[in-house]
Amino acid sequence: MNTTIAETVRQAKVYDLGQPYWWGMPVHPADPPFLIFLYRYHEHTQRLFEKIAPGFADSISLLSTSMHAGTHIDVPIHMSRNLKVLGHDIRPHQGDKGYQNLPPELKSIDQVPPLVLRAVLLDICALKGVDLLPERYGITPEDLEAAAERQGVSVGPGDCVLVRTGYSRYFETDADTYLRKFAGLIDSSAHWLASRRITLFGIDNLAIGVPKPFECHNVLLTDNGIYVMKSLNLDRARLTHLKELSWLGEQYKVAPRLKARSSGSDAGLHRESD
Repeated sequence: MNTTIAETVRQAKVYDLGQPYWWGMPVHPADPPFLIFLYRYHEHTQRLFEKIAPGFADSISLLSTSMHAGTHIDVPIHMSRNLKVLGHDIRPHQGDKGYQNLPPELKSIDQVPPLVLRAVLLDICALKGVDLLPERYGITPEDLEAAAERQGVSVGPGDCVLVRTGYSRYFETDADTYLRKFAGLIDSSAHWLASRRITLFGIDNLAIGVPKPFECHNVLLTDNGIYVMKSLNLDRARLTHLKELSWLGEQYKVAPRLKARSSGSDAGLHRESD
């Protein structure tokens, strides 16, 4: 009898790879801050409902945030090269209320299908025998290949590849280090990943690449249509001993509620291991 996905999930050990959200959390310097307000107070709504439900009250919170704050997914339309994404001029599809009439290859976040993928964690820290990569260290294709060989895994079409740098530890404790001193991919490593036709790439920093992040984004998103997840917590739950696992990205649960066709989404993420 075949094991269903639900049975697999129930039997698996689940790791939450998402970072928390709070006032003052680190976001890209060019992005708006993450804000959360208590919009309705209990004593106010008690008066609102006193005639139809005496004694009843509630409260509601209100969020103000970029869709690229904290742990989040980028879809290809988040970036462009010479105003083109996967060869399409992106300008006619933009509007104040989101993206409209996109070609089939260019999905807004609400159009991304559920992603249940084989995932590989390439732990570059473990490869180097350290718990944290040096400041602004550039991860090379040779590093990725050596990590895969060391862990006895391969990277192939349709996979999710996660890269651990060790910098997730600074997300809650040292915003300056997290935003400005992180290690990441060099441009040729993005090409290495793209050549293997992966579906999803994830990393524990905010900007993917060093010394500048732009080409890595363009190679993965703009040129090859690879989804990207950033600001993952890859230090959580002693993840370093895991090398190959199944990946369930919750963005497909979040996305249908985002009616404004967006280039990304804040997301809670889970990784599962038998």
